[in-house]
Amino acid sequence: MKDKSSRRQFVARTATVAGTAAAGFALGVHAPTIVRAAATDKWGDLVGRLAYDGKPPERKKLKVDKDVECCGKFDIRDETLMVGEDGGLGNVYIYVRSRKVDICPELAEAAPKQVLLDNRDCIFMPHCMTIWCDKQEYHIVNSDPVAQNVAFSPLGDVPANIVLPPKPDKAAEATWKFRRKQRIPVPVACNYHPWESAYVLPLDHPYVDVSKMDGTFRIPKLPVGKLEFQVWQERIGYLDTPQWKKGRIKMTIKPGTNDLGTITLKTSMFEKK
Repeated sequence: MKDKSSRRQFVARTATVAGTAAAGFALGVHAPTIVRAAATDKWGDLVGRLAYDGKPPERKKLKVDKDVECCGKFDIRDETLMVGEDGGLGNVYIYVRSRKVDICPELAEAAPKQVLLDNRDCIFMPHCMTIWCDKQEYHIVNSDPVAQNVAFSPLGDVPANIVLPPKPDKAAEATWKFRRKQRIPVPVACNYHPWESAYVLPLDHPYVDVSKMDGTFRIPKLPVGKLEFQVWQERIGYLDTPQWKKGRIKMTIKPGTNDLGTITLKTSMFEKK
């Protein structure tokens, strides 16, 4: 009787395990996902919103005096201060400044091979971008029917001066590899069209975001523990506030979502000297 009871318990346990496994496969859950899910206490997200304390400023129309037949038909305006209708502050870089940061394996696996800079409508798109220089290539294309130039000089790295023929020439694209991370974003210029400008920030990790036009930002899967962040905006550089000296934030990241809330910035900070 004792042997039969033990056998029934073994069969029941086996059925439970098998049923659980079957349910997992039915939901598309595989062993690696289960392992990663169990390690969520090691990572946390940083979120927040940057707001401009005032009426959104009018963006000045830029002087377009080259390739006017093509470029003159576009409404090209200043992008050094981007404020949304709801007061959100866009195109602000927020990134980890700390050295030797642990990187979540999921981010390494998901990182695309290239990031795209497009010469389109006689401006650079996007205006502000980032690149994980250890893993990603800078893919530069020209979508305009006029020749374009892309030039930048990263500190301690090889300078670039790339000429792109008009579309649809097959040579109207190029790839570039950054060899060294940078502490601040690198200006990108076009020597043919002086009004064109952009920024790219090469880093040796993926922990960076550029605020959207509603002012929001999110940096996912940060390692828990103490980290220092840098905040930078092209018109003023380091976003220096009484709380953020030289635009630096020191905080302890906890598992889950770490919310900075809405940070409202005075309009006087952004006045051109």
